[in-house]
Amino acid sequence: MKSLHLLLLCMALTAATVCAQAGKRAGDLQTDAALRTMPDFHLSSSEEAAGIDGKMQIGVAISADGKTSDIRIYGGPMWPCGTNPQGELEKVRKEVKQLIVSSTFEPATKNGKPRSSDVQLTFVLSDLFRNAAKTTEIEENLKKGINPPLVEVRNLSRFALSVPVQLMGTRQSPGARFAEIQVLIDENGNVISAGGFRTGATELTEARGLACTAKFKPLVLNNKPVKMWGIIVYGLY
Repeated sequence: MKSLHLLLLCMALTAATVCAQAGKRAGDLQTDAALRTMPDFHLSSSEEAAGIDGKMQIGVAISADGKTSDIRIYGGPMWPCGTNPQGELEKVRKEVKQLIVSSTFEPATKNGKPRSSDVQLTFVLSDLFRNAAKTTEIEENLKKGINPPLVEVRNLSRFALSVPVQLMGTRQSPGARFAEIQVLIDENGNVISAGGFRTGATELTEARGLACTAKFKPLVLNNKPVKMWGIIVYGLY
């Protein structure tokens, strides 16, 4: 997983995108595990009604025979600020875990022999967020006067007006570390949905609450504001 030459393998599915790192090391002839197949995924009507969406960060242990185990959700999804659809959130996380179990992987190898390994997956819950990252397609449509419903912005600080960037962690938190919160920002620059992207459960409530109060300059394309998605990074002490 620490190869100097990494190939980003992305499989676009009906309603989800999974990206796993796959690499090859010439020195010791090692390759990383890679995704083969994954069943289609669709949010249910109740999950959509609850406003659940965005990306999820998932860690998966893959055995030498390509089977999955020890599936860990490190972050995601998002849900609307001011709401708490706990039941639907748990349902989505359970469904995504089951989807990973039903998927098949090419195991990692060393000197031509399969070996167990860990992989990091980025799982996108809907077409809306997958299409938000298609820069070339968005630019082509903009030339035709067609605005995208959502744009992924890699550097939200360019649009920041009022964004809390530091917060206190728990008193038991040793040392300094970071929490990444994904946010959905409306046409007026207000955060309308948020969720942990890479953060522990302990810090999620406080960091997400701060993210929901952030304010941004609207993203204007073709003289019209559009929604944007991105990451806010918080320092934890």
